[in-house]
Amino acid sequence: MTTKTTAKPVRKSAIRWPGLAAFVVICALLVAFSWLLLDTILRWTLERTVGTLNGAEVNIAKVEHSWSPLGLTITGIEVTDPGQPEFNRLQIGQISGNLNVEQLLLGRFHFEEVVSSGIRVHQQRASAGEVYQAPSKDELSTWAKQGLDSLNVKLPDVDEIVARVDLQTPAAIAAAKTNFAEQKERVKQAQANIPSEEDLKSYQAELKVLTDTKVETPQQLQQLRDKLKALQAKFKADRERLVEFKAVVEQSVEVLKADVERVKDAPEQDLARVEQLIQLNSEGLNEITAVLFGEQMRQWSQYILLAYEQLAPMLAKSANEELVKPQRGEGIWFEFTDKSEPPSFLIKKAITEFVWNDTLLDVNWSNITHQHEQLGQPTTFIARADNSALWQALNLNGEMAFTADGLDAKQQWQVQGIQLQQLALSERSEFIASIASALLDSEGSIGLRNNQFDGGGVVKLTQLEVLAEADNRWTQVVADALKTLQRLDIRADISGELLQPSFNLSSDLDRQLGDALKSSAMAAGRTQLAEFSGSLQQQSDGFLGENQADLEQLIGLLGDAEQRDQQLQEMLQAKVEDKLKDSAKDKLKGLFGG
Repeated sequence: MTTKTTAKPVRKSAIRWPGLAAFVVICALLVAFSWLLLDTILRWTLERTVGTLNGAEVNIAKVEHSWSPLGLTITGIEVTDPGQPEFNRLQIGQISGNLNVEQLLLGRFHFEEVVSSGIRVHQQRASAGEVYQAPSKDELSTWAKQGLDSLNVKLPDVDEIVARVDLQTPAAIAAAKTNFAEQKERVKQAQANIPSEEDLKSYQAELKVLTDTKVETPQQLQQLRDKLKALQAKFKADRERLVEFKAVVEQSVEVLKADVERVKDAPEQDLARVEQLIQLNSEGLNEITAVLFGEQMRQWSQYILLAYEQLAPMLAKSANEELVKPQRGEGIWFEFTDKSEPPSFLIKKAITEFVWNDTLLDVNWSNITHQHEQLGQPTTFIARADNSALWQALNLNGEMAFTADGLDAKQQWQVQGIQLQQLALSERSEFIASIASALLDSEGSIGLRNNQFDGGGVVKLTQLEVLAEADNRWTQVVADALKTLQRLDIRADISGELLQPSFNLSSDLDRQLGDALKSSAMAAGRTQLAEFSGSLQQQSDGFLGENQADLEQLIGLLGDAEQRDQQLQEMLQAKVEDKLKDSAKDKLKGLFGG
């Protein structure tokens, strides 16, 4: 009997080794990718993205990532200035931050805390950076950076200035001569129609005949009355012509008197204009504060306004895709988010370490984003440092937020005890000036509403010592005034648009130098001015001597016309008709024995 044995089925393993091997290989590749390529891809992506927002090349030396906690460390960042490609608008030693994993899975980049160090402004690049989107001329900052060419001037020459001036004396004399001729002709024409002295004597003689005539009959009385009415009509007509003549003469006298006054005043006015041009021969010297301190103020403002000048423009571009022109071959990321949702980009806290010479300054930030309406809070920043190598005390705080109308922000600062030494103001061969030493205090506030600056501050320089040399008399006045300064208060007003601020500087130095330059210029041109004044006065006196008699004659005609008008008025008011009636009554009484 044959026994049949049945084989037991082999149990399959729960692990699919080929699949596990594939998973391990994929994980290994991901790890290898992470170690070998991810940092490079992140660096390239950050360079392109930030470069697009900046409008110019951005260089990053190294990017390192970490998985636990999830974060990035970026080293050696250079942000090219689109307006000056040879310089970096920002240069950052290192940035490190940790990402919120939960928000990242929802497509949002939320950094819990970011720390940056070694931040510098306006640093020279090894080579010019590539500009992707050059700023227009309207976007370039127009701080007060007047050149010192205005200091390279010569003392004014009176003859040269007179040649440029539209002198009033010759013009006033020419106009007065024309008016004299015209007014004399008008008076002559009007004078032809008025009664003469002989006419008035004739009228008086006729009136006397009427009053002396004895009335014999009623018919004779009527004839005398008719003659009287005809004579009175002449009186009235002549009076009307005299009134017209007086009006013409009065107007002519008024016009010519005004001309005479203008001719009298013109030399003095011309002299004043020439003196003014001599005193203000160099317009730049009327704003010497801006000329000498404008460049230093611009450099200092890069730190005071760092949040506005550097961070705000890039955040503004992030908030408005129309402002960001991508590089060729790149698309645009359109974001569709609800206003009630958290912002897509947010740095909750940041610590930035700025480097100013050998001094470090930490600025603490909160809520850095371009979507403040979604966040419901502004971006805030605050810095405070006391007893550093550069200053005794510094306080800086502010906030900013993007709204539908633009950027709204405000900032206050107060800094005390900044030691200045060997600070160049001018290095031109014809004018060299520098601050040997000074103590600087400053305070102020700035507001930004709908992208418009409004505010300013005061810079106080005490214990001031200025070194200055000049190679001509004109600039020596400036040098001498600067060397006497021990204190200087400079008012700095800021206005204009966010990307085109206007920086206006003023101080008492402008007035001091203005007075000194006026005195110097007037002293140099005193002889020529005396000759010029004498020439003008001679022209004026010559005209007045020739025409004063004509004006007096017109005034005399006016007085004569007044007398004639008075005589005619008296003749009109004479009671000749009453005398005729009385004569007739006397005759009748004689006839009837009355």
